[in-house]
Amino acid sequence: MKNLLRRCFSLSLTGAFIVTSAWAQKTLTDYSIVDDCEVKVSGFEADVTPLFDKNDLTLFTLPQLAGTEEIILKAPRPYVLKGLTVVSGDDANCDLRQLQLFVSADGQEWRSVRTFTLTFNQRFRERLINGGPSGGFAWFKLVLKQASADAGVRIADIQLLGYPQTDDENLATTANGTITGSAKARYMDRLIDGDAATMAEIPSADRQEIDNFDGQTRYNGLLNTWFQYEFQQPTTITGYALGMTSLAYQDRRPNCWELLASNDGQQWVTLDVQHNALSLSVDLYEQRYRLGGTGTHADYADVADRMLEFCEQNLERRQGTSGIYWIADWAQDASKRNEDWGGYWWAAHAIDNYLDCYNRTHQGLKLTKLSQLIMGTRERNGNTLINHFYDDMEWMALALLRGCEANANFSRQYMNQVTLLFNDIIGGWSNVDGGGIHWNKNVTGDGAGKNACSNAPAMILAARLYQTTGEQKYLDWALRIYEYMRDHSRFPDGVVKDTPQNNNHEVTFSYNQGTWVGGLLELYKITGEEHYRQTATDLLDLLLFGKWYSPKGIMNERQNYNQDDGGMFKGIFIRYLTQWILSGKLSQEHQFRYTKWLLEQARSAELAALNKTWFVINPYWTQQYNINNDVHDTSRQQTGMMLMEAVDELRRAGVLNPDYSLKSPAFGQPYRYYRLVITETQGSHDVMLGSWKLLGTTSSAILTPQRLPDTDTIYSLSGLRATLSSNLYIKNHKKYVKK
Repeated sequence: MKNLLRRCFSLSLTGAFIVTSAWAQKTLTDYSIVDDCEVKVSGFEADVTPLFDKNDLTLFTLPQLAGTEEIILKAPRPYVLKGLTVVSGDDANCDLRQLQLFVSADGQEWRSVRTFTLTFNQRFRERLINGGPSGGFAWFKLVLKQASADAGVRIADIQLLGYPQTDDENLATTANGTITGSAKARYMDRLIDGDAATMAEIPSADRQEIDNFDGQTRYNGLLNTWFQYEFQQPTTITGYALGMTSLAYQDRRPNCWELLASNDGQQWVTLDVQHNALSLSVDLYEQRYRLGGTGTHADYADVADRMLEFCEQNLERRQGTSGIYWIADWAQDASKRNEDWGGYWWAAHAIDNYLDCYNRTHQGLKLTKLSQLIMGTRERNGNTLINHFYDDMEWMALALLRGCEANANFSRQYMNQVTLLFNDIIGGWSNVDGGGIHWNKNVTGDGAGKNACSNAPAMILAARLYQTTGEQKYLDWALRIYEYMRDHSRFPDGVVKDTPQNNNHEVTFSYNQGTWVGGLLELYKITGEEHYRQTATDLLDLLLFGKWYSPKGIMNERQNYNQDDGGMFKGIFIRYLTQWILSGKLSQEHQFRYTKWLLEQARSAELAALNKTWFVINPYWTQQYNINNDVHDTSRQQTGMMLMEAVDELRRAGVLNPDYSLKSPAFGQPYRYYRLVITETQGSHDVMLGSWKLLGTTSSAILTPQRLPDTDTIYSLSGLRATLSSNLYIKNHKKYVKK
């Protein structure tokens, strides 16, 4: 790291409905009334599964629109509709311009609610309609009235928002148990009174200050803020639901929370963790969460492929006769692009990016690209991989060693380069200030510092070389570097400093934390000594759940160092967190919590920050670029790919289910106590919640859609086999639009 410091729409409609858009947030909610519905269509033949699958990369397509096409939804019970969303597709000429909504109690007598005129000024983003008809209805009909042009319609998703008029799935009733709360909680009974408009509150929730930088106080989320339901006897739940406030109190809605369970009220297990939960601008709707469910059906492997395709098509340049490199910056406006090489250490992580893809796909072409990157790097680095910066060589050696582990031919070609680099790196050790490896070879000038970034990766490299070769000298070096960092490179709370002399608690970059815990993992695997694991999990707990890097639950680099070299930092942290999860060395509780945290990062990044026209990703994983104006650092793209590949690696390893949903032995077990711990709100330190439901085992039968006994073309959301048009393809049993 050398150059860190370089460089609503809203439409109102007359009446009860308001159309808005939630920017800087996820596009799709975890739950829609449609999830519970049987679906049929009338007046056309097309697969409607993509319209309701919570995957905005799958598109519902009609080549022509007559204006009479109907989609009919039958719910198993009456629902109170509070709003709906329509997510745009990939073509502004194929947007839905007019949508008519009907409701019915019996499917025979239909009541027209309204015809909505919708406009979109972004691709794959929602238009939100707040408000709905009074009363509960079991039937909903959507009539596609008009497209934006004559080219048919392409829609990514439609969601209906609301709550059951009477909820027979809810087990948290006054008859089954009692509701309590933390010291400041009041009106708790309103959570289980069946009235969506009455609110429980926790006013002026406790907050703990974690630091004060440049006069701006940061807080460690909310403390001692919880509601608890006690059953009369241990009871199994399959999910839970939260009822939202009116818009007037939207800032008091929970944003981050945990669902805990216990049988004695003392020992708790985690059933769910939510980070930066989506809260749409809709009055009094309900969000449901199934235990283990992802809420969306994105294919993170496909996203990673498309992001890498962007790199190959827009960032890749030729170097000499057989090498390649990636440029530093890209923009739609060619005059804003930086065609310079991203640099040696970015290239090392580009090798890692290709290795991630190769390990997933086993495509020989990825190894070819990887070799071309190495050749291009060597040529741009003076026809050698030896570099002036010790940390840069460590990144390169780690990437090459991964390649050697992945492919025997690669090992024969590059293993000698790994040992050559290691021997040069340890030449950077000196006993000045107690030891440690210098940042670069100008040891009396700007390389005098013993930075964490030049020591922690070296610890990982030495430990892995020991595991590869069995040579004691490598383990000796790993332990020597560990002891130096343990004694010189940490704050009292365990957070890793940038340098031993830098006591600014704010300047603690995420990649230094990641490589430190990565080194602890390697030493724990070698020695089995518990203190390595304990040190790592103590720090990870602070970073992930102490809000250190993610005050709203979604990761952000300290002081907003998310660009240039800093754009790589979060990806490196993600890589080493993932290795702990994959190691099998964590407790059940730690593995579940870390996995859910990582999955939530990917969900937010894919739904909120990924531009699905270019497949570039904003480093702020809660919002998109202004793609017409912003410059996109290659480092940011690399970090985004690391995140997507990490989640898919967890799926392939069996830590996640094939659909990326969570696994936990705690699911399906009966517990007497359930506690909802709220750790952050949308913007206030007052908490307000309309309902908290604990859903019973009957929900699985109710939520499995069935086909309607009708002569019209009928579609089940649980997996219809459909004839696909030529612009679609299937991957991992999901349908995608060809680019």
